[in-house]
Amino acid sequence: MEEIERGASFLSGVSLIREEDPKKTGGRRGDRTRRRNEKEEVCSVKEETAVRQEEAASKKEEGKSRFEELPRETVRSVSFKGMFFWGLLFLGAATIIVPRITGRPLFPIYVLKDLKSLSLPLLPLLYTGSYMTRAWGPLTFAFCLGGGIIAFVSQERCSRLLASGKGSAYVAAALTAPILTVCSCAMLPIFGALLVAGAGIGPAVTFLLMAPAANVMALFFTWELLSWKLAVGRFLASALGAMVIGYAVSRTSFGKVKEQEYAGRKRLFAGAEDTESFWEKSRRGLDEALGLAKKILPVLLLGVAAISFVEAYLPPPLVAKYLTGFRGVVIGSVIGVPTYTPTLVEVFLVKAMLGLGMDPAAALAFMIGGPMSSIPSMMSASRIAGWKVVGTYAALAVLLGIAAGGVFLWAGVSL
Repeated sequence: MEEIERGASFLSGVSLIREEDPKKTGGRRGDRTRRRNEKEEVCSVKEETAVRQEEAASKKEEGKSRFEELPRETVRSVSFKGMFFWGLLFLGAATIIVPRITGRPLFPIYVLKDLKSLSLPLLPLLYTGSYMTRAWGPLTFAFCLGGGIIAFVSQERCSRLLASGKGSAYVAAALTAPILTVCSCAMLPIFGALLVAGAGIGPAVTFLLMAPAANVMALFFTWELLSWKLAVGRFLASALGAMVIGYAVSRTSFGKVKEQEYAGRKRLFAGAEDTESFWEKSRRGLDEALGLAKKILPVLLLGVAAISFVEAYLPPPLVAKYLTGFRGVVIGSVIGVPTYTPTLVEVFLVKAMLGLGMDPAAALAFMIGGPMSSIPSMMSASRIAGWKVVGTYAALAVLLGIAAGGVFLWAGVSL
C-alpha cells in the first residue's frame, strides 16, 4: 500500500509539473518564434539588398552592353564628345590653378587702362573682350562642372544631401562653396546644375552666395593685403548670412514653386543615368554644359557691357570721400551692386580705397554686398530662378552687408 501511495504521490507531482509546464513551454516557444522572426527579417533585408545590388549591376551591364552594341561611328562620336568634355573641364581648371601657383596667367590677358579715352561704341565691346580674356577659363570650368553635376549626380543623392528642409544642407553648402575660387557669374552654371540635379532652392542659393563672397583665395588675400579682422569678419558674416538668406528664400511661395518646377523637370529624365555608360554620361555632361552656356552667357555679357560705363565714369575719389561712418557702410554695400569686380579684384580695389580714407566697416560691407549681388550675376540668375528669387536674395545680401559693416562700426574695429 505504501508503494502504491508513493506511486500515486509521484504521479500527482508529475501532473502538477505538467500543469505548470504549458506556461513555461509557451514562453520558450514565444522566444523561439521571436528569434525565428528576427532571423527571417534579417534574411529578408539581406535578400532585398542583394536584389538591389543585382539590379544595379544588371543595369550597369545593360548600359555597357547597349553602348557596345551601338554602331561604331556612334560610339566614336560619343567617346570623342566625352573626351572633349573632360579636356575642357581640366583646361578650365588649369586656368584657375596655374596662376595661383606661378603668379602668371596661363594665357595672355588684355587689360584696359584708360576707359574714359575710349569712344562710347568701343567702350562696352573692348571692356567685354577684356573681361573674357580673364574669365573664359573659369567660365569654361564652371559650365563643364555644372554639366557634370547634372549628368553624374543622381537626383536622389543630391536631394538627400541638399534638401531645403535639412539644416545640415545649408551648413554643407556654406562650407563646401568656398573651395571654388570663382566670381558670382562663374557660379551661375553650378547654381543651375544643382537645381536641375535635385537640390533645394535654399541650399543652392546658399552655395551661390557663399563662393564669391568668401572663397578660400579671397579670404587669403583679404588676410594678407588688408587685415585678419576683415578676413574673419568676411567669412563669418558671409557664412551666416548665406545660410539665413537661403533659408528665407526657401520659405517663400515663389521659391517653393521654382523648386517644384525643377524637381518635376528632373523627374522626366529620372532613371536614365542608371543605364548610361561613363562616356555617355560625359557626352550628356557636354550637352548640359552647352545648354547652360546658351542660357546664361548672353545675358552675362550684356550685364558686363553695361558695367563698363559705371566703371569708366564713376570717380573712385568721390566714392571714397563718402565711404565713412554708417552712411559709408550703406553706400559701400549698395555700391558693390553696380561696381562689378571679378573675384579677388575687389580686394585690391578696397585696398586702394582704404588708402583714400575708406572706413573698414564700409570695406567689409562692400566685400559682402557686391560679390553676392552684382548686376551681371543677377541678370543671368533671373534666367534660372526668376526675378522674384533673385530680387529677394539680392536685397537680403545688401542688408547683410549693411548689418556686417554696422557691427564692425559699432565695435570700433580698426585695421
